[in-house]
Amino acid sequence: MSDASLPAGSHGHRLGVLEATAFWMFVILIGLVAGFTLISPNFVFLSVNNLFTIALNTAQLALLAAGMTFLLGARQMDLSVGSNVVLASVLAGKTITALAGTPDEVAMGDYPNLALAIAAGTAVAFLSGALFGAVNGVLVTRFRLSSFLVTLATTAIGLGMALVITHGANVPDIPRALQTGFAVRRVLGGVPMPVVIVAGVLAVLWFVLAKTRFGAHTLAIGSSPEAARRAGIPVDRHVLSLFVLMGCLSAAAAMLDISRFATTNISGHQTDALQAIAASVIGGTSLFGGVASMSGTVIGALIPVVLATGLVIMRVDAFYQLIVVGIIVIVAVAIDQKNRQRMSR
Repeated sequence: MSDASLPAGSHGHRLGVLEATAFWMFVILIGLVAGFTLISPNFVFLSVNNLFTIALNTAQLALLAAGMTFLLGARQMDLSVGSNVVLASVLAGKTITALAGTPDEVAMGDYPNLALAIAAGTAVAFLSGALFGAVNGVLVTRFRLSSFLVTLATTAIGLGMALVITHGANVPDIPRALQTGFAVRRVLGGVPMPVVIVAGVLAVLWFVLAKTRFGAHTLAIGSSPEAARRAGIPVDRHVLSLFVLMGCLSAAAAMLDISRFATTNISGHQTDALQAIAASVIGGTSLFGGVASMSGTVIGALIPVVLATGLVIMRVDAFYQLIVVGIIVIVAVAIDQKNRQRMSR
């Protein structure tokens, strides 16, 4: 956050609160890992393969949560990310299967134009995601509509478009080379390639949020849009760019999704927005804007995945993770509100 966006003395206070929130969430995460390690058979929870599986499962959520962190930092939100992921994955899948070969070749698992098809499908996914985000951004900035209501509406529109395109069925015959050549490929001594790529993306986004003028403007807008305008920040253009960024990250999550499972998941992703918001808030990002932590968001994304993995190992219904995550979010929001009241005194 830029110093100009805060009253004197409040900058250090907010940063201290933010660091404290991320610290305690990290303590909770370490506690979960230690607890599941001790009670899991033969300490299997801490095995290398299980840790890599956790990292891979976290990667997709972390991409969405990172985009949500920017939006929440600017006092906006996007409830349509799940529909954006579904639509982008459907369009990418359709493009790949259409260009990879003839219908008969594709049905037989033969893809003579595989490289071209994957490149085109990836481009279509990112174009779809960016356009979806841009539509949200234009409706919010040009028509002065609430991002909550706009993205609630585009959630239905995006999912409806995906269902119309596919007639309600998942896209079949997506090349398994996406799995073997990317999703399950190991690099750097056995780390899944998607984890390495997502880690790089998150590092760049952390730098942008914490160290650049773009990040400072994002948090200044979240602290006070009117003050940001008076300071010369192009608020509408900046907010629009944040929604486009969210769309691009949704497209990246869509490509990761179809590469892992070699199919689309039309009936899934309904809770993606909730999980992304939860990860951001758990990590210390404020629902009321002006405060955001990318490192905290990564911790917040890890917590539900660690919970689900540990519960599965212990043969406990993983649906209990939803209850626990919901409780943690309530606690995080309550802490956020108390911190804001303390800083306003």
